[in-house]
Order: sequence, then structure tokens, then C-alpha cells
Amino acid sequence: MGAVQFRVIVPNPAQAELHLLHPERHEKAREAEQVLLSALPELEVAAGGRVLGSVSVRHDPMDAIEETLFSEPIDEIILAVAPHGLATRLHLDLAHRLQHFGLPITVITNDDIQQ
Repeated sequence: MGAVQFRVIVPNPAQAELHLLHPERHEKAREAEQVLLSALPELEVAAGGRVLGSVSVRHDPMDAIEETLFSEPIDEIILAVAPHGLATRLHLDLAHRLQHFGLPITVITNDDIQQ
């Protein structure tokens, strides 16, 4: 196995209804990017190497992930998302929706993060 590279994708935190050119959408993305940039050094220590990070123009996490999957080679998806009980029971959760790509998917929960 060769070197491992990680990419962190943050969906755009602006409301979905906002147009791509709406100023609030860009402001929310800038704020999220600052938080991401401040977290990258700690993520790199945990990963043992360089971690790339970006804030997607997409609001929906599925869209943000698909956009990345279509633009660069990905070997595994590691998800850290807040669980939603009803979505899981209805098989609408993000991990389930991503299975059709045929990639290994690891889901990290709040319990995993706090350990």
C-alpha cells in the first residue's frame, strides 16, 4: 500500500434555497472555510500526513461527495455526520445512499470522536 491522502469535504452551510450567486451563500462558505483551515493541522496530526480540505459550493452532502468522486480518484469514503434516526430506518441515510458507488464506507459517530 502506498501513501494515504485524505480529503475533507464540507457541504456549503448556507440555506439550500439561496442561489449560487447569493452573497450570504458565499459568506457562509468563507466562514466554514476558516473553521476548516483551523482544524486541518489537528486532522493532519491524527492522519499522520497531509489532509486536503475544501468547502463545496453544494449544500447537499450527497451532491458534494458525488462532485468529488467524479473529479478525483477515491478509494474509500469516511463519513462523520450527525445521525438522524428516521433517515436510518428508512434507508435514506447518507452512507446507505453512497453504497451504489461500490467503495468502502466507514461511518464515524460522535461517540467515536469523543473517545
